[in-house]
Amino acid sequence: MPGAAGCGFLSAAGPVEEGVIEPASPAGAPADLDLGPGVRPLSLGPGDKSSPRVSPSGDRVAFVLDGYVVEKPLYAQDPGVRTEEGFSATSADWLAGENLAVLGPGSGRGSPAQDAQADSLFVVHPDETPEISEAVEGVRGTGAQPGGGSVVAVVETPGVGPEAALVRLRAGGDVARSFPADLRGRVSGLSLSPDGREVAMAVRIQSGRDDGRVELATYRFSEGEPRRVALLEEGLEVIGAPQATSRGLYFVAGEEGDEEADYALYRVPEGSEEYEPVRGVGEDFVPASIAVSPDGGSLAVLGRRSSRSPTDLYVLDLASDSLDAVTANENMEIKTKPGDLAWSPDGSLVVVVARGALPGPKVYGSPAKDLSSAFYNVYGVPVGTAIRASGGRQR
Repeated sequence: MPGAAGCGFLSAAGPVEEGVIEPASPAGAPADLDLGPGVRPLSLGPGDKSSPRVSPSGDRVAFVLDGYVVEKPLYAQDPGVRTEEGFSATSADWLAGENLAVLGPGSGRGSPAQDAQADSLFVVHPDETPEISEAVEGVRGTGAQPGGGSVVAVVETPGVGPEAALVRLRAGGDVARSFPADLRGRVSGLSLSPDGREVAMAVRIQSGRDDGRVELATYRFSEGEPRRVALLEEGLEVIGAPQATSRGLYFVAGEEGDEEADYALYRVPEGSEEYEPVRGVGEDFVPASIAVSPDGGSLAVLGRRSSRSPTDLYVLDLASDSLDAVTANENMEIKTKPGDLAWSPDGSLVVVVARGALPGPKVYGSPAKDLSSAFYNVYGVPVGTAIRASGGRQR
């Protein structure tokens, strides 16, 4: 916050105030214990952060800050701007070669038949003056390969055979190919499998006897057509995107209009067309969002042990169906939107966005730009076996 240097900063209470306050941790402190041992802030300062992603090289992180995209070294505070302020980006995903695929408002130059409110997918190249090019128009949603490297978009194509297509971006940001997809409705969420060969989608059906219901579908690029995996009960909606894993399709769902407390984690086992609750999380567990690991064998889950518990980050081992807590949240508010949860390419780190859940005004002794928990910031959570055994709470 400009002008905050040299005085105390009063979080969530408006103006900056002066006074005697407790010394704050140094600006480069190695850990932030509000989320538990080993958890480190990867960003500092004010501004609304979202869509954190670790680069394919594993040494940088990109995220959306108040609508524009920044990237920085993983643990150093030296951010660089990748889009201009006011860009209105909603997500950013890494491609190869330090390129970024950024979702934002379209240019309006697309087909008149396309919805004017649809987004566009832009490619941002890592030049001194970032070069931005509009790669795909009419975008209704995107999914990225866990760990980065490839991005797929679902695009409206009205009047051109099937009214939707899946578009893949090459490593350098070029459109690899457009795949017509004869879907029965509008895609509400999609993800790319860890091997990049398959898309998992939640589709809201818009015609026929199943009008209004949600189906889970997959699309294997080698086959060229979507396949229904399961049809959900009437009134049930998918939260975020289903995740293709080594053990089948996993998804979070709840009754339309219900509170988050009624959400549950489900899976469709390989070879089945029926979905079932995931027993390993426990009957009272309340999931909010999920993300599959780059190797397809684990699931990062943001959720609560019960409706009265704080939100924590868990890792579900799909082979053993065991759930480990990898944060020990006491006083932090963790964002639970699906796009705010992601793995590092090597699977050793999960990134989330969180801020301190303050019961009242709190005065800090550092400039706003040096604070982490006072604002929504990006945190890196180690998820190695040793960390889970020593720092997490095992169910």
